Amino acid sequence: RKAPDEEFQPIMDSIHARAAEQALDPIVTSTDVFMTAVCWVGSKSLSHVLACIDRTKTRLMDAGSSSPAARAQIISSVMNYWSAHPGIALSIIEKLLNYSILTPLSIVDWTLGATIPINGAQGGAALGQSHMFELITNTATKVSARVRQLLTSPDADQETRDKEIAFMRDLFRAINDALASWASGSKDQLMEDGDGSSDREAMIRRWGQRWQRVFQRLAAIEETFVVEAKTGRWAVLPKAEDVDSEQAKQAKDNAVALSDPAMQD
Repeated sequence: RKAPDEEFQPIMDSIHARAAEQALDPIVTSTDVFMTAVCWVGSKSLSHVLACIDRTKTRLMDAGSSSPAARAQIISSVMNYWSAHPGIALSIIEKLLNYSILTPLSIVDWTLGATIPINGAQGGAALGQSHMFELITNTATKVSARVRQLLTSPDADQETRDKEIAFMRDLFRAINDALASWASGSKDQLMEDGDGSSDREAMIRRWGQRWQRVFQRLAAIEETFVVEAKTGRWAVLPKAEDVDSEQAKQAKDNAVALSDPAMQD
């Protein structure tokens, strides 16, 4: 049955109290429990878990907006629960992104930046996992698609366009900066694990370099689109049916004008 918030709030309060007793972050701890529970309740199918997120999105939004660590924990909880089926995890992450429970930058930081102890970088090993690459690619594509939509829409105002373009550039910059550290071997987590001479470290550097080339190209493509859109190259052309409708209207107006006695004089 669908229980109201009032029924499980005492459980969350108990988790907060126990976390505080153990010097843990109460919000992060309760977020882990809650997100894992959502995944478990919805584990019957992808549609079930998406429905669970729909019902609990308000609480998840509150948790996600509380701190970067809480957002990172949401991602970790989903990825850990669905570790055997990463494709499902990515679909859930996308849903959370659509609801603004997560942000594109929080996903990039969790996967590549690792500025928060709760992360999925795995000391750089994530660079060798295809679903991690897909996670970042999907996130970047969603942001760039939004920019393209605004640039080709005649109804979008310039302020909104400029804001989204700036955000897209910030996202690609964050991706590049994080990858540059892995590619050069200067990432703190990588330096702490060795002296740079091991096969594992060399592999991580190579993966970092490959990822960096890919996303630098993607960023260049999107920058080219922005420049060309400003010249009007990607302006949306009227649909054929709209043209036909306009032509029919014009013909009707002309016929009315010609039938007007005043025009005949």
